[in-house]
Amino acid sequence: MGVARLSRVTVILPRGDYQEALTYLSQFEEFHRISTEQGAFDPVTEELAVRAVRLFAQTDQAVKSLSLPLSPPMLDVIFRGVSVPETVYEAARWNELLDKAETEARPVVDAVNGAVGRLAQLEKDEQDTRALSEALRSVADLSVDLGRLGRLKRMTGVVAIAEKDTLDELRNSLSDLVFVAQPLRGSQSVVLVAGPAGDAGRIEKVLRTLEVSPIVLPSDLPQNPPEAFRSLVERAEGLSAEKRKAEEEVEKLTAAHSQKLLACRELANVAHQMLDEVRNSGKLERIAILSGYIPASREGEFREKFARWMVYADHDGHQKDHPELALPTLLVHSRSTRAFAKVTESQGLPGRHEVDPTPIISLVFPVFFGMMFGDLGHGLVVTAFGLLLRSRSDRNLKQWGTIFTTAGISASVFGTLFGEIFGFSIGQLIPIPPLLEIVTHTSSGASLNSTGITTILTVALVIGLAHITLGLSLSVYEAAKAHERLELVLDKVPALVMYVSGIGFGLAFIQAGYSFSGVVSSRLGLYSIIVITPALLITAFGRGVATITGKLHEDSVAMAFMQGLIELLIRIAEFVANTISYARLAILLLVHAALLLTVNMLYYSYSSYAYIIVFPLAIFNIMIILLEGLIVYIQDMRLHLYEWFTKFYNGEGVPFRRILPERERIRIKWL
Repeated sequence: MGVARLSRVTVILPRGDYQEALTYLSQFEEFHRISTEQGAFDPVTEELAVRAVRLFAQTDQAVKSLSLPLSPPMLDVIFRGVSVPETVYEAARWNELLDKAETEARPVVDAVNGAVGRLAQLEKDEQDTRALSEALRSVADLSVDLGRLGRLKRMTGVVAIAEKDTLDELRNSLSDLVFVAQPLRGSQSVVLVAGPAGDAGRIEKVLRTLEVSPIVLPSDLPQNPPEAFRSLVERAEGLSAEKRKAEEEVEKLTAAHSQKLLACRELANVAHQMLDEVRNSGKLERIAILSGYIPASREGEFREKFARWMVYADHDGHQKDHPELALPTLLVHSRSTRAFAKVTESQGLPGRHEVDPTPIISLVFPVFFGMMFGDLGHGLVVTAFGLLLRSRSDRNLKQWGTIFTTAGISASVFGTLFGEIFGFSIGQLIPIPPLLEIVTHTSSGASLNSTGITTILTVALVIGLAHITLGLSLSVYEAAKAHERLELVLDKVPALVMYVSGIGFGLAFIQAGYSFSGVVSSRLGLYSIIVITPALLITAFGRGVATITGKLHEDSVAMAFMQGLIELLIRIAEFVANTISYARLAILLLVHAALLLTVNMLYYSYSSYAYIIVFPLAIFNIMIILLEGLIVYIQDMRLHLYEWFTKFYNGEGVPFRRILPERERIRIKWL
């Protein structure tokens, strides 16, 4: 559990067996390919990769044309239990798998492209027809044969629509010609201009200058505007009916083939990513080479599967030939801790010498949440929601369900310890005395308990001290594991000693009544000062001394000493601020209790009308669960990411890339 040990394996085989080896590799899955210098591309793999890209492009375009969601809506998955159906593909080789996928997808893609293309054309034709009919609507009562005007030999005539404020200028520009204007609805008028055939160019130029549009009807329409308008209306209705039929056809295709399209798209994407990763098969002409990382625990299984060929394994998993390439990180967790890897991965994966904090987080994270959200009733609600998520098929939701379930159980436990259920006293229902009373309940109301507040604040700070000390201890362990001796002496050990002895000094200071003179007289205070002094000196002057002796190569000795002093001041302020930050464990609990006290005043004020106020109380409690639950989750994350992770965790690990990407809709069964 944690970071898995890896073995670097290399398979050397004849190039003719490369496709068979790729099939075995796909079956094994847990193989992280090492990217090396470019060599020869295996021609068969290259061709398969191109086919996979082409198939993905075709299916992806069809999916987009049908507006298919790649995953069902989250709310449907949570509350309706909608699941993604799994499609099983069986094949012996990648070429057979792509053949099946292409055979399955081609008729569906062609049908979708045809139906969607026809629908798009009908929509365009309908829009154009309706736009033209709207343009003719204003002259639908003008009975003029425009076709006959165009066939005149010695005369020319133009019918146009002009704005009323341009009529005078238009009439003056064509004063020697026949000019007739008839007002239409609105600010427009229909104009007839007629004259000798030789004035056709002049008329056109004047109309264009004044931005007046002549009425020109397409040749396939009657040249009489009223008849053309009626024809266009009938044509638009016919196109609308055809469009509805085309939409029904698209809906039928969507209902019948959406799952098949999405499955083929995912298969093509998986094939492309895998084949593109392995198409570089080395520089040798007749020999292919596969090199990568596998879990050390599966090395025997790998050797057995690839026993036909030469297999070389480096048990340490180091990149001796390529030290500049980082060793990938493969996390292995139990079912109970796997979900909390989300918290770890939010800061990146652990590097080579880093500790995987996920097992610790799986214990501490729910405790922090439960302490800040301590109420039996609210905890049970959160637990029920977590169990609902865990019952869904979505892998991501299952992990969130685990987080919510454990957090809800923790909140229920703390709620029982505090004697709280929906802001009321558990003792009113069950005679169980609270271990720590945060809220004092009476028959007429409730109020915060000052003694309980002081105790919970103290407990929160103690938890913070332990949590930060653990982080600093892990930092020392990681530096020792990486053999960073200088870093251990100058930074890691002094920081841990400074913090632990600072705790002792603080306790002695409190015990002495906040008197510095009294600290020295107490044994705890004296020991703390003796221990903390070397740590302070090393932090302040260690780097400068190391630079003088040549152990460190800083810009200058003065700069090294200056940085040491600044580091000391920052470290002290950081320790104080980080420790105080854990007071939020108690503060958010008090905020949670105060919100419930405010809501429950409604009950204490109108207890005689309990049957009326039940519904408002339920609504307010739901609002508190949503609001306070979100705030508590964020603060829980903050305590881990900023107060704890910063002490020991960098998260610069390289993810272990399985040779086959994660799959949601398909399962490949190799024959």
